[in-house]
Amino acid sequence: MIRQIVYREILENLVSFRFVLSLLLAVLLFGAGGFVFAAQHSHALRDHWRDTNENLSSLSKETEQLCAIAVHDQTVYRRPKLLSLCAEGFEEYFPDSFGFNAFSMHLPVFRSRGDFNAGRSNNMDWVFIISMILSFIALVFTYDSICGERESGTLRLILSGAIPRHAILLGKYAGAMLTLGIPLLVGVFVNLLIVIASKDVMVSPDDWARILAIVLLSFLYLSVFVLLGMLVSSQTSHSANSMVILLLAWVGLVVLIPSSGRVISDAVYQSPTQGELARRLGEMERRLQEDQNKGKYGPSAGFFARGKPPANPQGTAQWANARDDARNRLYEDHLRRMIAPAVFGRVVTRMSPTVLYQCASEVLAGAGVARFQSLHQQIKRYQLDLREYVRSKDAEDPESLHFLCGHYQAIDEWGVISKKPVDFDAVPKFHERDLPLGASLKSAIWDIGLLVVFNLIFFAGCFVSFLRYDVR
Repeated sequence: MIRQIVYREILENLVSFRFVLSLLLAVLLFGAGGFVFAAQHSHALRDHWRDTNENLSSLSKETEQLCAIAVHDQTVYRRPKLLSLCAEGFEEYFPDSFGFNAFSMHLPVFRSRGDFNAGRSNNMDWVFIISMILSFIALVFTYDSICGERESGTLRLILSGAIPRHAILLGKYAGAMLTLGIPLLVGVFVNLLIVIASKDVMVSPDDWARILAIVLLSFLYLSVFVLLGMLVSSQTSHSANSMVILLLAWVGLVVLIPSSGRVISDAVYQSPTQGELARRLGEMERRLQEDQNKGKYGPSAGFFARGKPPANPQGTAQWANARDDARNRLYEDHLRRMIAPAVFGRVVTRMSPTVLYQCASEVLAGAGVARFQSLHQQIKRYQLDLREYVRSKDAEDPESLHFLCGHYQAIDEWGVISKKPVDFDAVPKFHERDLPLGASLKSAIWDIGLLVVFNLIFFAGCFVSFLRYDVR
């Protein structure tokens, strides 16, 4: 019985003009997105490997002295990711260059363009096409699913038989989802075909698993709008009224609520400025100078006279480390305050299924704010590994004073860190690591769970409304 209803719904949809337009629009958008991504990804990969090799080359030149490795400023660049074609996550507006040495972490900067406060533009990734275009198409397929058949008299004829109402409801839902899946899957196939045809693209088994997860998540998201369309259709008597109500609901859920996150976060948070950071750094330097004058680090700590023997190398090392630690904390706090508006904006707009879908997709694709924070934490852990390497190699040199610090003059003149050469292959190298798929799913579980809740609420409302619907 349900199978016959599903077959009828699919057949009616397939021969309709709206299905032809939907399929054509999906192919065009996914195809255009594939061509744009393939071109941009190829250039981004070349730039990334060029910059990465330059960083490693400069690091290899410092291996003649261990102390040079310790204070050498490395630069790590964010790696272009294949799954950005699914969810780019506005990564072009996050810093992509991280500078640091074994003791100091610099503030992330932009290698090319953009900043945290830049206006966001939408890329032609899957999330944009599905959340904006296919969600509206889902409403176009379902706005007259109940009231339209009431207007034509078909619904009363169907219910005059022995078909229960829940079977009709389930059949219409399944028919709409299967029909909507055709433009979605065809568009995804065209997109992947274009991207994979690029010689610079390699798809790993983990990437395929994540792509499958994002496609399934996309069906879950579109199901929300299919059920919403059926709910409103079962609440109205005329299809024109249903379309107007759904259009208003779509604008609110897909456009207004997601866009309001920026306005709300700007009202709650004030983004820090470079001038404020400079002022706080100046205050930090003055406090350290006061501690130094009070003899907190011992006599003459921090004082350096070229060509003279060391007065207090241990105290100077402690003072230099205190300065680096204080500067690192200020940079960390400044970065946290820069990211806070973006994080808060996503939190307060999670009442929209579109925001939930975007956030979950970004986590599964390894993009967005979560990826930026993860990369920053990985670099901090690598910095600790590099410092521990310097410490262990320095301990092997009996000529070193073994006072690890980032004081350039103390290193150069006093020998607080070993000046012995090291093997470049033994020096730790940074490699960005993605979260395993299981960990990504765990991180996105709340967003996925809330999408399921939206489905359950709309389905329950639709079921109750249709049971009471007057077909006369």
